[in-house]
Amino acid sequence: MRSDAVSVTLALGSSAPYQRTLASRLLSAGLLRRVLVPGLFIEVQEPGPDGALRVIEKFPANDLLNRVLWGTWARTPASLRPKPPMTITSWLSDRLLSSWIGSCSIFHACTGFCLACLSAAKRQGVLTLVDIGTRHPRAWRQSAMEECGRFGVREAEGAAMLSERLLRRMDREFETCDHIVVPSNVSRQSFAERGLGEKTIVLRTGVDSEFFSPPVPWERRLFRAVYVGRVQMAKGAAYLLQAWKRLALPHAELTLIGEIKPAVRSVLDQFADSTVRFAGVLPPREVANCYRESDLFVFPSVSEGLAEVILEAMATGLPVVATDTSGARDCLADGKEGLIVPVRDVEAMAEAILWCYQHRDESRAMGKAARARIESEFTLEHYVGRQIELYRRLARERRPD
Repeated sequence: MRSDAVSVTLALGSSAPYQRTLASRLLSAGLLRRVLVPGLFIEVQEPGPDGALRVIEKFPANDLLNRVLWGTWARTPASLRPKPPMTITSWLSDRLLSSWIGSCSIFHACTGFCLACLSAAKRQGVLTLVDIGTRHPRAWRQSAMEECGRFGVREAEGAAMLSERLLRRMDREFETCDHIVVPSNVSRQSFAERGLGEKTIVLRTGVDSEFFSPPVPWERRLFRAVYVGRVQMAKGAAYLLQAWKRLALPHAELTLIGEIKPAVRSVLDQFADSTVRFAGVLPPREVANCYRESDLFVFPSVSEGLAEVILEAMATGLPVVATDTSGARDCLADGKEGLIVPVRDVEAMAEAILWCYQHRDESRAMGKAARARIESEFTLEHYVGRQIELYRRLARERRPD
């Protein structure tokens, strides 16, 4: 392999929507060496003679073991249920895939599933990247636990999955890799606070701007604000509901789309009134339709990297009200494509929502500007282009003189 060649082995999984097309785009560009699919049901893929990806290895014994582990955990009574077996799953996945790195110049993996793979890649002299879409896991877990304490609810499900053992594993991944890839400056700052700022790179993501597209203009009688994401403490749902209840806007509705954990339902019900609709988990096409039927997207998260739902809402032409800890500053300008408010500030959030309610024309103009911002900087093509340029830049920097 030439010293300036770029050949990538990916082990990213499919949790981030924008990453699902990365393998196919790298394949088209002739840069893909291999795909390692981590998680519960792992496999190895590589380009075939016809130019398409083909599966070259599966691990049925691992699949069966994970079915037993997670099935047993799910059937255990909640009062007796231990921590989710995420650490075991990630360890097994990582060990099995570590011998399948292949001959490549760059290994790019998702955090939590790649410690053994990173070590194997570095033994081969391969440049290693760890990708994470949130703030530092320890910062995220701390925020989640603080919010639970504020509102007197038991440990959040998401925070519970980040056991101390898994966090230590992630810490070692961050120490081992050459670079950490994050989606926003808020995320990078959380790594800098833990001494990892020098190796952390901000790479802005993208969204499917064709799937999430603006609606045909029509006159709405009801002002509708929408939130999309897990309805839990760390996402700031309680602050949003308090702000909405304080406003008591006539002819207005707040729709919350996403899973609600039983532990937080009683807290949310304290603040929700008859103008709040909990839609539950919806398929992507229905989520896109809800964006199109709304006037405003509100995202009150306490701890985030760069929420993909912000980009989705912007792509459908919605103005955004988001906290300064959501990563929103990396994709919108305050007062142009939306409004950015201080985290946990119920009064500021209420004022921002009220402004959009009272200034419909200006709010719609923000939505149009949001769509234009996506088209110019945040499509999937922009994301893939940035990712490929990062690979090439890092390869050049690593090249021997």
